[in-house]
Amino acid sequence: MLNPILYYVKLSKENYLRYSKQIILENIGIEGQKRIKTAKILMIGAGGLSCPIMMYLTGCGVGYIGIVDLDKIEVSNLNRQILYNEEHVNKFKVQIAKIQLNKINKDCKIIPHQYKFTSLNSKELIKYYDIIIDTSDNFKTRNTINQICYELSKIYIYGAVDSFCGQMSIFNYKDGIKYNNLYSKYISEDKNCNTNGIIGVTTGYIGTLQAIETIKIITGCKQKLNNKIILCDLINTKTITQKIYSHRIKINKILINKQYIQKLESYTKNKQVVIDIRSNEEFLKRHVKKSINIPLKSFKTHKTLKFLRKYGNQNLICIYCNNIKRSLLISSLLTVNQIQHKLLKTNNKTI
Repeated sequence: MLNPILYYVKLSKENYLRYSKQIILENIGIEGQKRIKTAKILMIGAGGLSCPIMMYLTGCGVGYIGIVDLDKIEVSNLNRQILYNEEHVNKFKVQIAKIQLNKINKDCKIIPHQYKFTSLNSKELIKYYDIIIDTSDNFKTRNTINQICYELSKIYIYGAVDSFCGQMSIFNYKDGIKYNNLYSKYISEDKNCNTNGIIGVTTGYIGTLQAIETIKIITGCKQKLNNKIILCDLINTKTITQKIYSHRIKINKILINKQYIQKLESYTKNKQVVIDIRSNEEFLKRHVKKSINIPLKSFKTHKTLKFLRKYGNQNLICIYCNNIKRSLLISSLLTVNQIQHKLLKTNNKTI
């Protein structure tokens, strides 16, 4: 919960009328609405996740919303970035977002930061805001957000999407978990997550979750998501909440290529098991001797996790895939299930 001085915060007659439906809610009330009015939120990114978040936060009366983004609107954005339309193509997102959000609520102060978020400007930018909402699509930006939020004691609300799947969590809240408890600081900072297809329903769903958790923190609602992550599979209509532990199981990175096949094969000895998460077709073309093929989709089953827990007690699980994104997805799943493992990755497309 944020602790602004509310004595001097006044709600106008128009405010009482406009926000009457949420003021009568037990978890908000007049004091909660005053907290919303004084809140300062920073959006990192102005894309698919950001659009529903900004619209809902603006609509409920958040006082200040900063938006940092240097991108222009493209036609391919319009299927999910619902704040924009065809007339806005080739215009800067932050400028159009300001215009569109002011149409929703003219009292909300929209602050555009039309530049790229970097490690050089991050501290100067973040220090002015209460809550940082991450809608970025790369690990380098997320690691920077994580570091600066920790240094400045800022709450970090995280969201990520891929195809019909998404995840959402709250970091650095009441001395809770941090982003690096979910992903290693050193995992693929040069990787961009925005490589697969995406539908607007997925970004809308995860973005809405980020928005409601933001409002709950502002108003002081009891936070049940602290130290947990929400994992959503919308194509199969599944949503689970997993506990994350601050003392994260260490994931060792081993860069490998063709000349290291013998080293990889040695993992099958000395109580180490190599799990190849590629498809059956990829596995049959070429694989490490004695490795076990468990395709990505099979990790969704309880039997797979039960198997890995059983063998993980006596053997070190080594995950291999030539696609870093798939490796990171499985690594996250194993981490939240407290299954110790190593993440093996390659510089080449094939092993």
